[in-house]
Amino acid sequence: MSRRPRRAPLAFRRTWMLLIGLLLSVAVSVAATPGGIGGTGIEPGGIGGTGINPGGIGGTGIVAIGPVQRFGSIFVNGGEYELPSETRYRVDGSPADARSVHLGDMVRVNAVDRGGRLDAIEVRIDHALIGRITQIDSTENRLIVLGQTVQLQPSTLLRTVDDKPLHPAALAVGDVVRISGLDQGAGRWQAMRLVQLTGSKARGKADNRFLLRGTLEATRPATRQVHIGGAWLTVAPGAWPALPAVGSRVLARGLQGGGGDVITAVEREHAVEAPVGTKLVMVGYVQSQALGLESHGLRVQGASALLNAQLESAASVPTGGPALIEGVLLDARTVVVERVIAGVDAMRWALPPLAGAQSEAAKPKAAETSQGSVGISGADLAGRVPQVPTVTAPMSPNVMMPNITPPVMPVVPQVPQMPNPISPPTLPQPPSVTTPSVSPPNVGMPTMPGMPQVPSLPRP
Repeated sequence: MSRRPRRAPLAFRRTWMLLIGLLLSVAVSVAATPGGIGGTGIEPGGIGGTGINPGGIGGTGIVAIGPVQRFGSIFVNGGEYELPSETRYRVDGSPADARSVHLGDMVRVNAVDRGGRLDAIEVRIDHALIGRITQIDSTENRLIVLGQTVQLQPSTLLRTVDDKPLHPAALAVGDVVRISGLDQGAGRWQAMRLVQLTGSKARGKADNRFLLRGTLEATRPATRQVHIGGAWLTVAPGAWPALPAVGSRVLARGLQGGGGDVITAVEREHAVEAPVGTKLVMVGYVQSQALGLESHGLRVQGASALLNAQLESAASVPTGGPALIEGVLLDARTVVVERVIAGVDAMRWALPPLAGAQSEAAKPKAAETSQGSVGISGADLAGRVPQVPTVTAPMSPNVMMPNITPPVMPVVPQVPQMPNPISPPTLPQPPSVTTPSVSPPNVGMPTMPGMPQVPSLPRP
């Protein structure tokens, strides 16, 4: 006798249905929540694989540190970076726009690789110095500003405040200048771009704001003085409690006037704001510091003994020019170096040749077309025409090949031809043999004798 299966009570089944519905709703809610990347729970908007900046941009993070070499997008360290509409700009920490970027400006470009195209997400313009010239050495092409020695190069771009070309003879003691340059250490800078902010009529007539980047090397609490880049400067009472620790990379701001140079604010600078694993490409001088070798405020260590030796060599010859350094960010202040090239020209390194017969003077017009979406006007670009340096594509070296006479190869002996195939000899035909006909003899069957008759025995 079969038994009918018992059904669960109606209330129990309804409870299970409600529980299943609740679980499904939670799963849908989790799936719809933005920002979850591969189950990591990364906040929404992080650059795929890097997290440099928000904005939902996928790709591999790259940071480039060096001077602006060319426009038409923007070239830094030989790499071309596109400037999409979402690109953000900052000048010495303050928000800016694309019109603030000029040739020779030292920049830090946070970019992302989108299938071979490098898109700049943020462009930071960092000036080295803003202040009055206190000394000029025309023989050595050197200036003294805020106690810093500024070396002018043939490639240094000299400009007026309205971005017109400036002759070196137009500079004088008392001029306020803004300098973008490479830090050579010990208060020395190689100028990439110099802008004269005041004319002859304004020299020394008013207080002006100054700016100084460098390492906070020492302090004198009794006199409220700090040693930055080889120079002692006084700190205002309100700014003293907020001083960063000695050894920090800092940005100091202040006033120059009759009372001397007084720092009104000192803030600690972060060399790179990027996650671990970000690729770095930078041009700069390698300096020996207490904690090792540094460049742009980042510790640099070679990925091999050979690379460490190359870094040591670059640091030992600071006058040999800056070095190109490529590597990967190990932590907030350390770069594992994978490539070092010493003695590069920062303004011309790895620049690709211009397409066709296009001249340097015509390049800004192309930049106007490509950068129209980021706010660069035609008038602004027209003012930049004299800034574009004449770049000569390097010629391939004329290598003289040695006159080598090829050896005479011995004549290979001719292989004798094989004779024609030999026909087998004709064998004689075997003689014809007639099989003899043999008749079997007639053999008669012998007659068997009859069996003798057995006599019958008499009955008793």
